[in-house]
Amino acid sequence: MLLAAMMLVQDAPALEAAGRYADAERARRTHYEQVQRRGSATVAAADAAEKLADNLAMQLRLNDAEPLYRRAFEIRLAKLGEKHGDTARSLRQLAALAMARGALNEAGALARRSLDIQRAVSPGAMELAWALNAMAEVLAAQGKAFDAEPLFAEAVTIARQIGDPDLAILLNNRGNNFYRMATATVIPPMFRRRAGATRSVVAPTDMEDSGGLDPLRKRAFLTQGRDLLNEAMRMFTAASGADHPDVANLLNGLAANYRAAGMTAEAEDRYRQALSIKARFLPPDNRDRIIGEWSLGDLLATRPGLEAEARSRLRAAMAGAMESQARFRTFDAAASNELRSYAPVFATSIRVAWRLSLTSAVPAR
Repeated sequence: MLLAAMMLVQDAPALEAAGRYADAERARRTHYEQVQRRGSATVAAADAAEKLADNLAMQLRLNDAEPLYRRAFEIRLAKLGEKHGDTARSLRQLAALAMARGALNEAGALARRSLDIQRAVSPGAMELAWALNAMAEVLAAQGKAFDAEPLFAEAVTIARQIGDPDLAILLNNRGNNFYRMATATVIPPMFRRRAGATRSVVAPTDMEDSGGLDPLRKRAFLTQGRDLLNEAMRMFTAASGADHPDVANLLNGLAANYRAAGMTAEAEDRYRQALSIKARFLPPDNRDRIIGEWSLGDLLATRPGLEAEARSRLRAAMAGAMESQARFRTFDAAASNELRSYAPVFATSIRVAWRLSLTSAVPAR
């Protein structure tokens, strides 16, 4: 029995990499319960709690993950002390959860504390790269994309020097930050990675708002961002194939970049590629899937003659957004924050439906 459980735990990373999160969860939970029985306040218990929480975060079950992340932090702080890399990692995970709740000041304090520890205990290590990324994501979420850029750049440099395969995630995040700088947009980080190692996913934004940025500078930022996203795409495709949800999210980011650059045909092509991948792998209430439907619908809404398809895509995004609320036990701050982020989906859908009602392009249902 014990041997079988150990084998399941060994298989869990491969199951998670394949997107079989529920199968991996069973292994992670069994291991956590076994370790708890041997000692509930041990470093091993903290490690098992973190791994189970990581799995739940990948499933976007952040309410379920948070108590486990907090327990891991409490044990590590008591057993290892403040100035330890594992304690710093726990702080980074808690910062990511605070961001998901929209508690940006709390997230910033936790991320800064984590970064200060990592700089002291692990200079040049990948854990420092993740701490830099976490702090950068908080700054970007606060609308400080230009302040975030040096931190994203340092994280990418560290990952390059190490040759870490997660360089692709950091390239994605920095590439999307150039989009933020070019369009004065806030892009929240999305999960499907362990908390604290998240990647950003671009949702539609107001293409006319570039914060007063000079057009030449805007174009340069978008070009730099595309170069980083294309490099990340090559890495993800080589590692996981062309039909992976991470590749789909990169396509979504590239599409948004092309759209901001005025390259509408290129944007539509990549939005369609991204959504075709997401539709095969992700359920309708998955945030990545919702953003895929929303992004394509939002673009099609600007193209004469495509309003009917735009309405269909936006309706799918709205249905997924409402269904996604079932992940929350109560309508708490995190649920409210997520639902608020979908407000543009509903607004755009109403505009498209209004335009269609004034034409005879699509018969009324």
